[in-house]
Amino acid sequence: MMNILLPTDFSENSRNAAAYAVEFFKDTPCNFHLLHVVPVPTDNLSTGYMCMSPAIKKNFSELITWLETIRTNKNHSFQTYFKADYLINAVRAMVQERKIDLILMGTKGKTNNEGVVIGNNTSDVMMKVKCPVLAISEHASFKEHKKILFPTDYKIHYGSKVLRTLLNLASLSKANVKILEIFNSDKEPSLEQIENREFLQDSFSPRIPVLQTYYTSSEENPKKILIANRDVDMIVLAAKNLNLCQKFLRNEDDQNIPFINQLPLLVLHG
Repeated sequence: MMNILLPTDFSENSRNAAAYAVEFFKDTPCNFHLLHVVPVPTDNLSTGYMCMSPAIKKNFSELITWLETIRTNKNHSFQTYFKADYLINAVRAMVQERKIDLILMGTKGKTNNEGVVIGNNTSDVMMKVKCPVLAISEHASFKEHKKILFPTDYKIHYGSKVLRTLLNLASLSKANVKILEIFNSDKEPSLEQIENREFLQDSFSPRIPVLQTYYTSSEENPKKILIANRDVDMIVLAAKNLNLCQKFLRNEDDQNIPFINQLPLLVLHG
């Protein structure tokens, strides 16, 4: 039984992410934990803040009723949670308390600008909570994940714990993985990068991922290299590779890759 955390602010984006989760895991028994957080520092809490308001109860009730109508797996259950705290504190606590396997959330909430690809809250959860995060755009509609793109510069070692979620999701949807190798110069890969490459490829055995190599300068926007990969269904990044994550997740409006607004983005932790 998978435990999946669905943070929600009751926006259309978070609603779409919840529907995406139900469809993606339609063949997998799951406990879906829906969490709404009111951002109040714990040292400022009062009894009123700690109680769920009638409006929040109503929003939860309507959301659960709707999810019950679209689910097709009787082994899907839905629980609701309310926390008054900083978002990251609340999410970390839920990950520990409910033994969460995956956080699935919208790429942005009600308060983000239209041009922003990844909202600040989603970006913070991706980078600060040590749990795999799958972010779903408000423009994304579910389809089978047949091609998964994994950009890497091999600057970190990918342990089995980091790769577990990717391997499980690829197996679940019988997807092929394309490793997008990003090197800064023709002097790369180094011996360490070669070792990390070999370990990563061995982790996919017996299925061999497709390799695609790019040499790029440190000043070049790495997002531009995604233009040649419009046929993929998901993009995967490892949180430990901070340099690469920051380049891809930076909040910039890049007209060259509008398709990134429609793809699920998985950030791995381990």
